[in-house]
Amino acid sequence: MLGIAYHLDHGSYRLALSRLDAIHRKMTTREGLVRIPQFSTADEKLDFYLNLQNPRTGAFYSVEGDPLVSYFGVTANMIKLIEELSVVAGRPFHLKYPLRFLDEIDTPAKLTRMMDDAGSVGWIGARFKAPYVSLIELRDLMEQDERLHVYGFRDDVKLAFHQWFYDHQDTDTGLWGPLDRASGKVLGGGDVGDSGKVIKMFVDNDGNDLLPQFPLRYVDRIFASSLEQLAEPIPTRLDELHRWILTKDRGFRFLTRYLWKKAPAAERGQARALMLDFVRVRFEHYFVGADGAFSLYPEAAHADLDGTGEPVGMYDYVGALSPTKQARLWGGPSETIVDLGTPRVAKIGQADYAAIADRPDVNALRFYTAEPGSHFLRHAVGVLYPREVHAPDLVDLLPRIAAWLDATPQTMGNWITKDSIAEELAAVPVDAAPVLGPDATSTLDAMLTEAGRVVVIGFDALQVPRYRLVLEKG
Repeated sequence: MLGIAYHLDHGSYRLALSRLDAIHRKMTTREGLVRIPQFSTADEKLDFYLNLQNPRTGAFYSVEGDPLVSYFGVTANMIKLIEELSVVAGRPFHLKYPLRFLDEIDTPAKLTRMMDDAGSVGWIGARFKAPYVSLIELRDLMEQDERLHVYGFRDDVKLAFHQWFYDHQDTDTGLWGPLDRASGKVLGGGDVGDSGKVIKMFVDNDGNDLLPQFPLRYVDRIFASSLEQLAEPIPTRLDELHRWILTKDRGFRFLTRYLWKKAPAAERGQARALMLDFVRVRFEHYFVGADGAFSLYPEAAHADLDGTGEPVGMYDYVGALSPTKQARLWGGPSETIVDLGTPRVAKIGQADYAAIADRPDVNALRFYTAEPGSHFLRHAVGVLYPREVHAPDLVDLLPRIAAWLDATPQTMGNWITKDSIAEELAAVPVDAAPVLGPDATSTLDAMLTEAGRVVVIGFDALQVPRYRLVLEKG
């Protein structure tokens, strides 16, 4: 589809439409589609994916004649998968064929010509912008080359790659995006989703400059422009929903990871409000309750890997998976929690924890019979949702996602693998806690009788602890 968009934008209508017809025919008849078999060994699985490499170009892309930019993303994704599978199989990383397609951009001049072409769009390309996004993915291949030695990029080529993006940042908004072919200006002032992929060339995860010759510019404009785009409401057209949710994810990750420490407090507050709303929308429209996981598309019948990997990433960029990240974004527990005291109760009733449950910013209450410290995902003995409409609490959600991953036959999405999601979840210590229903008070009272005290902590939808109450038996 990326190649088709490129050909349409460059006026090769007959070629583009013939390709589109061929894809439609293949998807309709299923003839010629690569079927992923059931693998009996790790070696067999690794060899299957190695054999998908095009022996002439070296790309993991079978159609020749499409623009070079079509090869970047899919090849980088496959190299990542093969690297992971090689570890599982206990074999050294090695591709079957050299990445010969990169010879077409092996000098700064050749690279710049390709980037000028793929990074500029006409009136048709302005509706897709896909070639520009894939242009950014050349950076993934450069990073893999440094670690795996898959090609051998020259230093001056890598410098030219960075220079092109540095020179094409919009000076008014601070954002990046494809260039209008007629005017040479950044289309629409740039795009927060595209900018989230570009900015990591220039700053690390704490917002520090990576290259002295390329200091990050226009930080105040970047944040303000991003908030404006991230405030756009959920669209009604299905074809716009896909880009909308990806833009939200990339945009919020962009702000929290690279720009947060330099942002004014007022704009951080605006970003927080937008994130809270996004968490709510994602749960209401993309969560598949029967599966306990998410779909990439709204109101879907079944969960999928791409749709589930993105929310896991969302909870990471809002700081919910790491006490350290959470403190960096929102402050530590001593800054975020309001202590509501330690009342003594003979028997627990709803009124005893209403001081937390009735707070409008509380999404869920977690109950503990021992002090949780700062590791709030551990040792909860129950979770209670005070309102019918809510976002999932992580002590409820993460174990459900893990169970779905164990059961699903899906192994690879468009840009994420089952193993990579499982690996990310494995790095988060969490103890599953039962969701308390109508009999919550009797369950809690039994806990109080046995333990002598119950710690109640109210969390907002970003999983930040906001209120604390300790009920003691008395």
